[in-house]
Amino acid sequence: MIKVDRVIANLYDDAKRYSNCKIDILQLEWYDTTKRILRMLTDTGREIAIRNLEQEQLYHGDIIYHEGKDIIVVQIIPSACIVFTPATLRDMAIVCFEIGNKHIPVFINKDKEVIIAFESPLYRFLKRGGFEPRKETRIIERTSTLMIHKWSNSGQVISLASK
Repeated sequence: MIKVDRVIANLYDDAKRYSNCKIDILQLEWYDTTKRILRMLTDTGREIAIRNLEQEQLYHGDIIYHEGKDIIVVQIIPSACIVFTPATLRDMAIVCFEIGNKHIPVFINKDKEVIIAFESPLYRFLKRGGFEPRKETRIIERTSTLMIHKWSNSGQVISLASK
């Protein structure tokens, strides 16, 4: 079993450096990318244990193992999701409030698209509300998420963090 506790690099940031390597893929669902402990099999059947002590999120293309010419790369499995772009800030607030009340993770990318894992009742709700949602298959990467910082003398601090 291979034990991993950190990300080495991202294949897409430095593809030339790893072009001669033999790539083994570790497929993850989007909701597994922030788990502290994972034990899975790669596409070639190698067992890998990830202990994420830093609590860093795994991203599509992250290289988590490199020995000689062998590397193991994270591949996030594309999944069905709801995508829409709110027309106004008010629309964004209404939608995020409603979705937040359902405790469903909301992701907002650099193009200001709201991305949510697909749920039929939510899709119908957004359609009825006139938000023009689209059902798409995408790699859902956590672009912005609420982070709870370590406890301090003054108490707990919560902020919006992004990669």
